[in-house]
Amino acid sequence: MVARRRGLFHSDSSLLADEFTAGYVRRQATGMYVTEFFRDFAGSMVRMGGVGVLTGGQGEIRKKCYAIN
Repeated sequence: MVARRRGLFHSDSSLLADEFTAGYVRRQATGMYVTEFFRDFAGSMVRMGGVGVLTGGQGEIRKKCYAIN
């Protein structure tokens, strides 16, 4: 969907603004690089898991993502 400019988020469309990431998106959109996609996706998820997550009393689990409890 991103390659067809039908992304849901601003961050989706920004992938097409950079020449490198735009090429990557177009290549992945062909469906011919499934192994590469899942390898990259797994690595991205591991890296995102290391982002400073709030724990204990520092954060909250929201019942509705768009509203503070």
